[in-house]
Amino acid sequence: MFKKLLNLIFLSFKGYSLLRSYQLNECKNIELRGYSIEFGAYKEKKKNFNNFFKGNAKFVFSNIHYNKDKNYIKLDLTKKLEIKKNTFQNVILMNVLEHLPNLNNIFKEIDRILKINGNLIGSTPFIYQVHGAPFDYQRFTKDFFYKTFSKKKYKSIIIKPLGFGPLVASYSLIQTYLRYFPILKEFFLILCYFIDFIIQIFVKTRLEEIYPVGYFFIIKK
Repeated sequence: MFKKLLNLIFLSFKGYSLLRSYQLNECKNIELRGYSIEFGAYKEKKKNFNNFFKGNAKFVFSNIHYNKDKNYIKLDLTKKLEIKKNTFQNVILMNVLEHLPNLNNIFKEIDRILKINGNLIGSTPFIYQVHGAPFDYQRFTKDFFYKTFSKKKYKSIIIKPLGFGPLVASYSLIQTYLRYFPILKEFFLILCYFIDFIIQIFVKTRLEEIYPVGYFFIIKK
């Protein structure tokens, strides 16, 4: 727990939100190889999640907006993708699903373009502020992901709640306003972790299961 907290404090100092810090910590534990695509990628490559995975996977990037970079593909995830079947070993889908009004197409298309034994890796917010890009439509629970991915009979389904407890979840909601107070912001995070740690002693259920700031999923086809 304390090692994770130190990593979160370090990433907070670098300006990352708590949700993104949790997501990056998960990415650092995953090794990827093969041809891969990251959906919803930024124009600035240093902001993309592919930089935090281990391994030597070769990436291309996709966004609904046009980008002159040759490694970017303009794709609309609400429509059929102009990508051949069984193209990618890894599909990265970070903080994208909440911006889609209908998910039937994206799950069908990902299953089509993903190779056998390929990996779908992604994350979505839960207890998190509304953030339009330009729209923010929905939030998803652990039960939703298990039910959705179980329909396809994937070989492996791992869904991880991101967070620690009610105070840490509350911190995530006000972190935007705490950015004007460096150091104090990190101190407040430590305090929230400590209080949640005390609460957890008296609660049988893991608090992150009740108060997740987001979810991280790893699906093997």
